[in-house]
Amino acid sequence: MKHALLYGSSLVVLAGCAAGPPGGPAPEPVRTIPMNGEVSGRLSAYDARLRDSSVYQAWRFDATAGQIVQIDVTSTDFDAFAILVSPADSQLARDDDSGGGTNARIIYTIPATGTYQVYANSYRRGQYGRYTVKLHSIGMASGANAPGGVLPGTVGQIMRGQSMSGQLAANDPKLSDGSVYQAWTFIGQAGETIQVDVTSTDFDAYAIVQDGNGTKLAADDDSGGGTNARIVYTLPYSGAYRLIANTYKQGQYGSFSITVK
Repeated sequence: MKHALLYGSSLVVLAGCAAGPPGGPAPEPVRTIPMNGEVSGRLSAYDARLRDSSVYQAWRFDATAGQIVQIDVTSTDFDAFAILVSPADSQLARDDDSGGGTNARIIYTIPATGTYQVYANSYRRGQYGRYTVKLHSIGMASGANAPGGVLPGTVGQIMRGQSMSGQLAANDPKLSDGSVYQAWTFIGQAGETIQVDVTSTDFDAYAIVQDGNGTKLAADDDSGGGTNARIVYTLPYSGAYRLIANTYKQGQYGSFSITVK
């Protein structure tokens, strides 16, 4: 597992540390990548380092509140790692292999207009070589899922290929039938087909897909086998959705997992 990169809320950078070859040049300044653009670079032992001693290069870009960006860091020379950094130099998101193989992908809804950075990084120290960064705007968050207007029960963001665990309790938000739930934001693209599985050994699982404003688009009880829920759904628009882990009846609680494929 890659080491944590934070002390408090700030990224720790060991630029030009002794781990690099003596007499090497100073790390290059932050470069710029245009929105919907692509850039290339080469990581070397002379580059700036993070706390785990892996090297990185930073690319700056401007983004608008509510803009959904997709960042891909790819390489055939090393295991690529991507980090999204806020205007205040705090880590917002990071990824290892969501781009397929050993390539990294971050999909993130920008919380405030400003200048952000993406770090093209290696998963382990001692890895160097050529890489490419691609930056795309894939839509705008709207309605309740826009920054500053998140619906109740939203506990985080989930991406394709991820599985999250949780615990439903009596103090969680409730739907109109009195059953409790927890929700995750999923950023998808029009025409994309996703499979959402909600499983539990503690209760009869129920799954719901909502749009960004909380309107129900699909729901399921037992299609995942036994009392597990499964939804296979083709997304009608590009943007934010809500994936909900729910119970079939009110008064049911316990552990569960939600997976997106």
